[in-house]
Amino acid sequence: MEFATPFEITKDFVQRLERAVEEQDERFIIESLRGVEPADVSLVLEELDSDESKYILMLLDQELAAEILSNLDEDVLLPFVAEFSAKELAGIVQEMESDDAVDLLLEISNQMRDEVIAHINDEEAQNNIIDLLRYDEDTAGGLMAKELIKANYKWNVVQTIEAIRQQAEDVEKIYSIYVVDDFDRLLGRVSLKEMLLAKDQTKVGDIYVPEINTISTDSSQEEVVEVMQHYDLEALPVVNARGRLVGRITIDDVIDVITEAAEDERNLMSGVSDNVEEDDSIWKLSRSRLPWLIIGMGGGMLAAKFIGNFENDLAVIPALAAFIPLITATGEM
Repeated sequence: MEFATPFEITKDFVQRLERAVEEQDERFIIESLRGVEPADVSLVLEELDSDESKYILMLLDQELAAEILSNLDEDVLLPFVAEFSAKELAGIVQEMESDDAVDLLLEISNQMRDEVIAHINDEEAQNNIIDLLRYDEDTAGGLMAKELIKANYKWNVVQTIEAIRQQAEDVEKIYSIYVVDDFDRLLGRVSLKEMLLAKDQTKVGDIYVPEINTISTDSSQEEVVEVMQHYDLEALPVVNARGRLVGRITIDDVIDVITEAAEDERNLMSGVSDNVEEDDSIWKLSRSRLPWLIIGMGGGMLAAKFIGNFENDLAVIPALAAFIPLITATGEM
């Protein structure tokens, strides 16, 4: 079995890429990035200036550019996006999955967001984005993507497969085919294996599984994580108050939520009060910890004053001092 060689970002490669941008050597840029995973290209762009990154991205296919943009670190994304006009950004955004597109649009100003949406040529993509913007970003509705595969329970296998071919163009990964009624109410799911094994004229209503885990649009992200972890799901359909299928949440979205929660907990344990990253400057990190440091200093001074009241007792029995760290540590647990 052959394994792909990991892509390495060297200083020489970045410098050569910078020179290619300066010389507008389009052929070298395209050839050097051919076959490189979008996530790795994102790391390369993070090493360049925003204007250089934009030049490279505009040379690539819009679908590939959308994937690369989705993988950019938030700190790099904002100044990078500022280099684009609303029309240029719209061309890339409409190629993104709807949840990624909304995540990006929420980072820019309201005026720019409206202009970008107005320039989106794909009406379905435009409507999906507008729909998702209505939901609170901390809910299942704000976490879901509109792209999914669904089939009416009245369809036969041939009709369903044809519908899958059309719908799959906008879906990056297919986990399940969701079965709905004439009003888009979710009835259950059917696997690709069942579809392939069934006869052509078999109705979807005869082979679908009615037992399916769902979550409502107004459920919290924590509830989403709990359900997907408990039932070991790769995708979770989202329904509205009427039971209509409105989207799905995939495992990669849940991993992002878990990662953010873990970072918040780590920051809290470290006494960091603001939303900062590990690679932020020492001044920003120090400033974010300042409130807790002041509280810690105040507590330490009070503790020292309190212990001072027992100075004579400690002088008589010095061994008591050895228990001070133990008592302090017990109070922090």
